[in-house]
Amino acid sequence: MIGGCSYLANDYCKKLKKLCEPVTKGCVLYGRGIYLASKEGHGNMNHKIETLDLLSTPPSDRPEKIFQIWNTLKPGEILRIIVDHDPKPLHDHFEKVQKGKYEWQYEQKGPWPWIVKIKRI
Repeated sequence: MIGGCSYLANDYCKKLKKLCEPVTKGCVLYGRGIYLASKEGHGNMNHKIETLDLLSTPPSDRPEKIFQIWNTLKPGEILRIIVDHDPKPLHDHFEKVQKGKYEWQYEQKGPWPWIVKIKRI
């Protein structure tokens, strides 16, 4: 648990119903500290991170939503996707059409949810 937060479950905030981002607005720790990223691969957290929670989105609507946001990102910005399965087909698609233009990082490999960060480079 981060700072004794009772809402944290597998890096997911049960209060805000999204991936935990400590001390952000709405967090029970808001105004009580500063969050410094320490996980490998996170780098500078000053980059814009767009979080797309697709858990309640029908599978047929997901690609359109993903690429709508991806196409707006600038180099260094990140798209964080939360899904109910391993998004390997999406990774395969990125390898075909975005090779050399992205970095892929699993933040959580299931069992539920799966969370992936895709950074535009």
